[in-house]
Amino acid sequence: MSLRRRRYHRAFLPRCVILMMAMFAFTVAALFKTTYLPVPGSPGQRLALHCIAPERPTHKSVLFIHGASFPTRLAAGYEFSPGDSWMGFMARQGFLACGLDFLGFGESSRPPAMLGAADAAAPVTRAAEAADEIALAVDYLQKQPGMKTIHLVAHSWGTIPATAFAASHPGALKSLTLFGPIVPGRPDDDAGSEHPAWFALTAQERLEQLRFKKVLPAGKQLLDPAVEKRWAAQFEASVPHVTGDKPGVLRIPEGPNVDISAVGTGAYPYDPKALKLPLFVVYGNYDVVVNDSGAKAFLARFSASPLKWQLRLDDGTHVMHLEKIRRSLYASVNAFISATELAP
Repeated sequence: MSLRRRRYHRAFLPRCVILMMAMFAFTVAALFKTTYLPVPGSPGQRLALHCIAPERPTHKSVLFIHGASFPTRLAAGYEFSPGDSWMGFMARQGFLACGLDFLGFGESSRPPAMLGAADAAAPVTRAAEAADEIALAVDYLQKQPGMKTIHLVAHSWGTIPATAFAASHPGALKSLTLFGPIVPGRPDDDAGSEHPAWFALTAQERLEQLRFKKVLPAGKQLLDPAVEKRWAAQFEASVPHVTGDKPGVLRIPEGPNVDISAVGTGAYPYDPKALKLPLFVVYGNYDVVVNDSGAKAFLARFSASPLKWQLRLDDGTHVMHLEKIRRSLYASVNAFISATELAP
């Protein structure tokens, strides 16, 4: 059928069918429910917890933890089309699928230091603070009616506070998945430098970084077309503009970069031997922060884990959840989580 003929048939769809299609798309997109959790000891500060509920009541949930620069709705909650997100996929598998925005990101509050000069305060949102924020989200999920198991899925820098939380809260989680974890041995470009409270970035600059042109073979493009079309504009809209900043400048918390520098030298804010739950490390063959040998050595540190999986997916970078291979990532993580659900 030619393109012209397809347009002809669509033009003559009954108006009621077109209306139903539009209503369905709106309904799917509206499945996100955001709950705001107050942060103890920080008056006026609150965390945004985005959730998609499954069709039927459930006893299991998965909590997604974002990385160092963009929040839930641009990561695991990014909708490539209405209803098509990693969180939506997990909800269709029967999980209450949630994603947490750390302070300084997405729909969560901006700490006062984010509004002042970058060099006027300490780096915002360090791993220890983020681990405490994860604890608030997990506590909320544990209190949901009938909730029995919680699985944590973290990406990039988010794997640091996620593992810190898991290691210090035995029994709180059923499993831990680390997607593109930061492993030791990476060169520290920021060694010895001063870290501000926040750093400036534009959405277009971040999109260009996500293309990984210096890593991929010439001409190879892995980002999903929907990311190329809409992601940058949505990222820019997710960050409040501060009066006086240049148009398009986004203020991003610097704390994660401090943690990444420390971890590169092997200084983690947790004891890996304290982690006593199933652990999955998954990454792409073009990932710039972890490879086969790095993942193997990293996993070996968690000697008390009763189940450890390691998986490399080809044709994926550090942001596979935004790439064409994303559904293989979804299925792989779901397979691991399902295996742990079957365990006693």
